[in-house]
Amino acid sequence: MDIASVGKSGLTNFLSGTAKSGSYTTALPMVDELKFMQWAKQNNVPLTQDYDMRGYWKALQAGNPIAMQAGNGHYPDVWKTPVHQSFSNESIYATPNAPHWFGNKLVDKLGSVVFDEDKH
Repeated sequence: MDIASVGKSGLTNFLSGTAKSGSYTTALPMVDELKFMQWAKQNNVPLTQDYDMRGYWKALQAGNPIAMQAGNGHYPDVWKTPVHQSFSNESIYATPNAPHWFGNKLVDKLGSVVFDEDKH
């Protein structure tokens, strides 16, 4: 996925300077892509544009402790793409201008709440 195909919220993040330009999908060698697709199917993993699940899977395979899924089924922010409703500065695709978490609220650089996890 690249910035031309990310939709309105992703374009907003890119244009506002909170998201890096480029692809938001980790490329895998064919043998790994096949393993990834098998893992995704076996685990009923959603494959959507708002999360780089291939990047998550690659980190998980490497034993990256950040790639641990929370007990509530929530994946870490690290691989959220700019189209995710709670895209934050914790994403590998974020710039330093991206909103940051303050408790359960995602706050932009002006202090405005852009997403409230307690309401979702």
